[in-house]
Amino acid sequence: MPDDQSLDDLIELRRKKYETTKNIYCPFLKEIVYFNNKGFYHATHDGRGKIRIPQDARMRLNLLPCVNEVIARSSHYGSPPRVKAKGHPENRTGKEIVEYELSLRFNQHKEVSVILRRIGNGRLHYFSVRYTKKQNRP
Repeated sequence: MPDDQSLDDLIELRRKKYETTKNIYCPFLKEIVYFNNKGFYHATHDGRGKIRIPQDARMRLNLLPCVNEVIARSSHYGSPPRVKAKGHPENRTGKEIVEYELSLRFNQHKEVSVILRRIGNGRLHYFSVRYTKKQNRP
């Protein structure tokens, strides 16, 4: 994707593609992952609903085409599942939230993480994508 493409054009291009994305089975979690508007919204807005800085939004939008492959091929967590209880400061839903980070290495320089989320007893849905954070491993 050319860097000189406007962010608005990139958003529109990715939105059209995202809207045609089908739900996908995740063999690692043994569940279907659903795609809803929250996943696309999170690519352009942070967790507080503020618009992301253009570089961050562009990075996430450019990683969207990798999401299905990470879900279909990942065989491990990028980090352990994270539970946000009802009273957690980052949880305004009134229900428990569980986030799963799946990670897949595409080559020596590119490892992508996809965040899947379940709110209460609801469906598992795609929530976010980013480059995998480097962790200090012993």
